[in-house]
Amino acid sequence: MRTFRILAMLIGLGFFLISCSGGGDDSGTTGGSGEAETSATIDSTGSENKADNNATVRSSNEVWLDAFTFSCTDNWTTRDGAQGLVAYSGSGSCVKSFPGEPGTYRLELVAVTEYDGESPYRISINGTTIKEGTYPLSSSLGCDCPTDQWRTVCPDRNEDINLGTHDLNTGDSIEFWGDDEYPCGQHGSYAKWLGIKATRQ
Repeated sequence: MRTFRILAMLIGLGFFLISCSGGGDDSGTTGGSGEAETSATIDSTGSENKADNNATVRSSNEVWLDAFTFSCTDNWTTRDGAQGLVAYSGSGSCVKSFPGEPGTYRLELVAVTEYDGESPYRISINGTTIKEGTYPLSSSLGCDCPTDQWRTVCPDRNEDINLGTHDLNTGDSIEFWGDDEYPCGQHGSYAKWLGIKATRQ
């Protein structure tokens, strides 16, 4: 009888320990082990940044500089889900300090190309231009695209533009400059962009 009581106590103690540690077979996702994978990162202030369009997303080898996290002149606005110039406002610029670790990075501008213009752009690091040019057209139709059907006939397209490989330090100033263009009359292109990818080499 005594053996039975000891065995019952051990079983009860085992259940108690399992319930306190989170239990189950979920790799700690409910037990608070901190090892579960999530889509968020923690920045240097300890705040959680969700992996969405309004955050700078960091991983061990990539830094995503979202266009909406840059400080821009007042003539930028949301255009079709991207950062773009206000119509007929001319050029504008956006600046951000590099938040990643020091190192050598391959940079790519994620531009949003349009059928009705090839917006000029320029990227600078600490005031030195590293790349400038014009966006490609999203469609070979150009100004012949029917304006009332452009979203289906000649829609905008995301285009990765290679900016080269560069040494970056935490806090370096990265600037995007863009200009609008109107080759088709009343409508044109607005230097729309989504951000800059920095991949550590």
